[in-house]
Amino acid sequence: MRHGLRAAAFTALALVLAGAPLSAQPVQGGPLPGPLPLFPATNWWNTNVSSAPVDPSSDAILAWIGLAKGLHPDFGGDASPSPTIYGMPYVVVPGTQPLEPMAFDYASESDPGAPGRPPGYPIPAEAISQPKWIEGGYPGNATAGGDKHLLIVDKDNRILFETWNTRFNNVTQSWEAGSGAVFPLDSNQRRPDGWTSADAAGLAILPGLVRYDEVAGAGPIRHAFRFTVRATNGTVYPASHRAGSTAGAPPMGTRLRLKSAKNISGYSADVQRIFQAMKTYGLVVADNGSDMYVQGTYDTRWNNGVLNPAFASIHASDFEVVQLGWKPSASPARGPMSFFTLTPCRVVDSRAVPGPGPLPANGSRVVAVAGACGVPAGAGAVSANVTIVASGSGWISLYPGDGTDPGTSNVSFSAGQVRAGAALLYLATDGSGDVGIANISSGVNHFILDVNGYFQ
Repeated sequence: MRHGLRAAAFTALALVLAGAPLSAQPVQGGPLPGPLPLFPATNWWNTNVSSAPVDPSSDAILAWIGLAKGLHPDFGGDASPSPTIYGMPYVVVPGTQPLEPMAFDYASESDPGAPGRPPGYPIPAEAISQPKWIEGGYPGNATAGGDKHLLIVDKDNRILFETWNTRFNNVTQSWEAGSGAVFPLDSNQRRPDGWTSADAAGLAILPGLVRYDEVAGAGPIRHAFRFTVRATNGTVYPASHRAGSTAGAPPMGTRLRLKSAKNISGYSADVQRIFQAMKTYGLVVADNGSDMYVQGTYDTRWNNGVLNPAFASIHASDFEVVQLGWKPSASPARGPMSFFTLTPCRVVDSRAVPGPGPLPANGSRVVAVAGACGVPAGAGAVSANVTIVASGSGWISLYPGDGTDPGTSNVSFSAGQVRAGAALLYLATDGSGDVGIANISSGVNHFILDVNGYFQ
């Protein structure tokens, strides 16, 4: 292994001398593309639930978990025997990273690749024989057990690739996994109901992990965390997949919230940051496992001597269950606004390279409009022209980015058509100025949005 690391270092040095930037290489735990947190501000991982109602079954669910059960940080650094690790590593790759074909055990619920791109996952070659690229620490060609999640962020194309039970077949010299899912970072796309992902709940994993960079940072953590319980019973939004039917157990997608009255002032600043996020965004049941285990990233800088006792001092009784399946209400009605013209300007074209890629079939996406093309942050609506380059029949629905799909059509189309229409689009009122787009179609369709004025 030491020889392999020397070889990797020599290769990196050769690339620098040859003029190739190191930023164009895969990086374990590298900087994530902004803006952070991952996914739009309206995504379920990033939704503020501090004012959400408590579910009527809250006491029963917590009693089933066990009121005395303490939290446990399911993350850390190196472990024994080598190369075992705690926590989930993630990899950041450039858009030029070659795509590797994947064979899935659950192919009918897995993505062969990113929407509008060739099939394959951008897995670095180092993951075949080098440790710590895959959860558990063992390289892909090792016969190791465990969940073996592989989390990859294409920073240039802004796409998250995730696989479960990932392994490299030494006979066929190719990659295999139990399941795989692809998530555009600028989208609120959910898995189809009934589908898994690399996670049992059908959710993305990386946006729900506790990361060292945000815990050690100066600002607040602005997303929920992924956690496990010993068994589950069905599923609720935002989860899409069930993995159990144990009576009394919480469904996948259940969100726990640390009670606002819980005093966290006696903890260190970094631990307070974690616990405050549990008050504001909560914990989301994402898999079956140990009760109250909260997942985070692999990082040798974690101090489990501090984290373990701090987490253990917080019990299930300190939480409450947010109303099952809760979503924020749609944007409130707005009063009179004045209209201001703009020179026609293109906000987004999914055909651009690099770019967000086409709208997934029966998926949704959030587009930032305020701040683009002269639309001010305080705008309440825009006058726009919407164009669809369709590969399948259906329609698109446009709505404020902090709202929900109203189920009405803005532009209808048939397969092979290019259809356009004028639209008055209300923007989100949560400060993001976003527009949501729902592609109600079995086809993967391109989307173009041009603005020519705004209301304020």
